[in-house]
Amino acid sequence: MRSRTGSRRAAAAAFSLLAIAAAVVALVVDPIGGGGEQSVDVASIESYSIDMTLEESGRLHATETIVVDYPVSRRGIFRIFDTADPRRDLDHPIEGLSVTRDGEPEYYEWVDSAVGTETARIGRAEVPLVPGTYTYQLTWTTRDVLEPSVINGVEDPDTTLWWWDVIGSGWQMPIGRVDATIALPAAPTSVECVIGEGTGCDPTVDGTVLTLATGELPPFEAVTLRVGMPSAEVPPNEAPSDNIALAVLAGLLGAALGLFGLRLTHERPVGFPVLYEPPGGIRPAVGVRVLDEKPSDDELQATLFDLGDRGVLRISPSGKNWTVEVVGDPQAAGLESWELSMLNRLGLASVGDSFLVSRSKRAGKRIHSAKEALEAGASAATRPYLRPSAPGTLMRLLAWLALAGTVAMAGFSLFGGVDFPLALVVGVASFAVFGSVNATNTGASTKRTEAGRDVWSRVGGFTRFLSTDSSESRFDAAAHLDWFPHYLPWAVALGVSDEWAQRYEAQGVAPPEVGYLYGWGAAYGYSHSRSFRDFNNSFNSAISSASAAYAASQASSGGGGGFSGGSGGGGGGGGSW
Repeated sequence: MRSRTGSRRAAAAAFSLLAIAAAVVALVVDPIGGGGEQSVDVASIESYSIDMTLEESGRLHATETIVVDYPVSRRGIFRIFDTADPRRDLDHPIEGLSVTRDGEPEYYEWVDSAVGTETARIGRAEVPLVPGTYTYQLTWTTRDVLEPSVINGVEDPDTTLWWWDVIGSGWQMPIGRVDATIALPAAPTSVECVIGEGTGCDPTVDGTVLTLATGELPPFEAVTLRVGMPSAEVPPNEAPSDNIALAVLAGLLGAALGLFGLRLTHERPVGFPVLYEPPGGIRPAVGVRVLDEKPSDDELQATLFDLGDRGVLRISPSGKNWTVEVVGDPQAAGLESWELSMLNRLGLASVGDSFLVSRSKRAGKRIHSAKEALEAGASAATRPYLRPSAPGTLMRLLAWLALAGTVAMAGFSLFGGVDFPLALVVGVASFAVFGSVNATNTGASTKRTEAGRDVWSRVGGFTRFLSTDSSESRFDAAAHLDWFPHYLPWAVALGVSDEWAQRYEAQGVAPPEVGYLYGWGAAYGYSHSRSFRDFNNSFNSAISSASAAYAASQASSGGGGGFSGGSGGGGGGGGSW
């Protein structure tokens, strides 16, 4: 079911491997560069109060009351939450955020944020606030905040730590004072408090309730708590561990499934003996579909040339445009119904009708319609030779899902802070790599019948003849001048028209005039294959330009980042906007 050449498979595989490599890089590389100066906000926080309740399960509930003074008009504040744990491969996502301003519900939205953070922008852009003092209250929950006690490389199995930045180092505003009240799940065995890099602070403990008060804090100053509790009463939240053996197994299974898919879609090759004529009764647009199991890029041009060779059309240049004229009765020429439909959509129903291929929306619309008729008709004409393959279709779908899943996991890991199990990532990516050939190979969805295999062999053999080395002595160009125009439609459909013209030139014979291409050859001053290439490319370009003009007309109708330098989890910061 795959293409006749290994080069196309190799190109498809290389492209897909590059996509997988990009996804892997995205999974492991942090694109946020270091550096960047911190900017101080024009607003200030008069007071910052936070009430926290820490559960035995490691879930943390918090209510922040922030009194902000705006000396100038602002829209609101943004709150940056540090969600990445600085010591473990584990996140602390923010859940259930609710916000009020001066006691009334306030609008907020999550905006793009730096890796390992979540940022809520509070307020509306179209609602500026007059200078003054406003009270914001934020309520939120996070989880997995309890960790094993490992300090200076020494583990204490009897102690569970809550190591947290009560105030993060990402606040761009000075804070007048801080008051914190934390309800712990057990009486602490140790409590340490640090402001900034090393200034001690003195929290108060009453049973299981810890309170803390500070004076004025400059911008970007963190307040970090490290509280020890007995692990027998408060077990730590263990970070998920990746099972390497399971990941290896998943990778092998993914590769095996991908290779199995390739086996399912593989067809036993046929020989391509050099044939000096195309298969009888097969039109070029149909023959190429059987050969490659996909349409030719130039099947419309090739079909027009084929109708010219059969005496129905004549094609001639008109400056930068081209004129296609009916010179023979289409009804009397024994055309296929889909060929007649294609001509009708171009307005070429009877002798004397003409169609101007110009770079206009009107011409592009007709060409688009004609291509639709050609696509449907040529596809129907291949039914005796190609049949749908359910296994191939399924494997293509799975391969595309694997490719999309790999990229999606990279994106969510990079920008959403989501951790996926290693086995899942390796398994999906492995299948994506080995299944990428199927994903990019339209022929995987079909399988040739016995009649199709015969046409496959004949068209492949004829292609060898058209594209073989120009100096092949067994081909007497001068003796077969009549072959050039007759086989030209096939050469165009197969993408070897240049090679076909060069075969004549290599033997010192100018490619002969083509009656249905009025204006090419000696009458137009062209006598070399290069000139023919320019002629053919000009016609193709006109069709492409018209199609592009129509496509274009259809298309036309249709906060800041945070960084917590404190030693604890959580924290974050914010500012005004």
